[in-house]
Amino acid sequence: MIDIATTIPSEYYNSKLADRKPYEDRAQKISEVSLPYVFRAEGSDGGSELIVKSSQSFNGRQVNNLKSKMGMALLPPATSSFRLKPDAQEMVALFQGNEKAVEAIREQLSINTDAINSEIENQQIRSSLFDMLLQQIVVGSVVVEKNERKGITIFPLRSFVVDLDSQGEPIAMCIVEKLKMLPEGITVNEEKEEYDVYTLLAIDKDTNNWVMKQSIEGEIVGEEKTYKDYDSLPFRYFGWNWVQGDAYHRPFAEDYYPDMLQIDKLGKLNTQGSVIAAKSLILVNQRGGRTRKRDIVESVNGAVIDGHSDDVTSFQLGKSFDFKISNEREATIKRELQANFLDTGSVQRDAERVTAEEIRVMAQQLEASTLAGVYSKMALKWSKWVVSKVMDELKIKFDSVDVDVLTGLDALGRSQEGQKMDNFMMRVSQLQLNHWIKDNEVLGRYASYDGINTVGLIKTSDEVQKEQQAAQEAAQKQQMMESGAQSLGQEAGKAMVNPQQQQAQ
Repeated sequence: MIDIATTIPSEYYNSKLADRKPYEDRAQKISEVSLPYVFRAEGSDGGSELIVKSSQSFNGRQVNNLKSKMGMALLPPATSSFRLKPDAQEMVALFQGNEKAVEAIREQLSINTDAINSEIENQQIRSSLFDMLLQQIVVGSVVVEKNERKGITIFPLRSFVVDLDSQGEPIAMCIVEKLKMLPEGITVNEEKEEYDVYTLLAIDKDTNNWVMKQSIEGEIVGEEKTYKDYDSLPFRYFGWNWVQGDAYHRPFAEDYYPDMLQIDKLGKLNTQGSVIAAKSLILVNQRGGRTRKRDIVESVNGAVIDGHSDDVTSFQLGKSFDFKISNEREATIKRELQANFLDTGSVQRDAERVTAEEIRVMAQQLEASTLAGVYSKMALKWSKWVVSKVMDELKIKFDSVDVDVLTGLDALGRSQEGQKMDNFMMRVSQLQLNHWIKDNEVLGRYASYDGINTVGLIKTSDEVQKEQQAAQEAAQKQQMMESGAQSLGQEAGKAMVNPQQQQAQ
């Protein structure tokens, strides 16, 4: 740990640049053969032309494909990426004669889930997620900042330095950003058009809390801020693959860089060879033959001219077999890369909206592939963090019961739970035991599986009780009316029978 009280953020940043350099070089090589804009050459800006050394776009398509699949699984547009699950023991305690409290909690969970998802959409966090994944796949490490009610800011590798512990988790990080306008509360001695603002976040060795401090041109500015733990920070470090002893995380594409480089070389070879082989040239032996070149050039199709067929030939490269070998090798590597970047066997349809089941299967595909658990880690580190930050911004709290935020496959497994409930209800019906089932509980559970907002949709127990009572009173009233009508009919019948009996006598 560093002594944050005596450390100047800009000095700390500069002291860590040498450790970052190898990871920058690796990221630039991978970017050059895939997506050059992801990690541009040092010193380039928006006005610089991207020097594209790549001769193909296949590698870039694979990177974008994996980014899209992970982004869709982590933050699906058609369903919620998380579940708010109340503590089971506390819910059981509330069930004991207090169904209204349980209904209120479920209604609150439903309302808050909708509110969180709406806020995530309003802040356009999904687009930031795709950018963050792109950095991890190609570069390996990235830092993000959650701006209150304003989405997320992405800081690529050249914008930060980090110090990792023995588990690959950050214990200090420093971010530099170029600002034309300084944040509120920060003043400088000399005004400039642009400022380099250094933000240092590190664990205080005395209190074990996280402390944030900033500097401009070597001078401390603003006030220090203290956070109780890493989850409380507005900044968060994300990395793909970490090896003991590494200063930063390594990108996913590094494992397949040799194949990506071969694809680039073979693509260039086959493209240039195809252009040469496709060139059309007519060779005329004008000196030793009887055919004139001008006659060949100026004659129309089907014309009859003086000449000899042996004097005219066409250019042929004669490299078909050689190109066949390179094409087969390129096709083999492409198939391997497609499998590793999950470009085959996807269940996702080409549609604006996909079902929760498709997203769940896609997530399982990510989990069972060569990614080996990265999806679950990302769901925990990214999705849960984002949901928690949005809940804090919306001031969503649960006082009566502890609520956990479930992400990953746990959150996407609603269809399986729904199928289990279907089978259970079918078995109960077959055994004619429906009278043991609470209807309101069944409706509440089915709604929670699909994240449906039940406010105003499902009747409360009081409403059902009042309707049942009203129905019983109406039935009793109807029965009384029918009984009264029947009695009147009987009396009228007796009245008609008695006079007839008297006349007969």
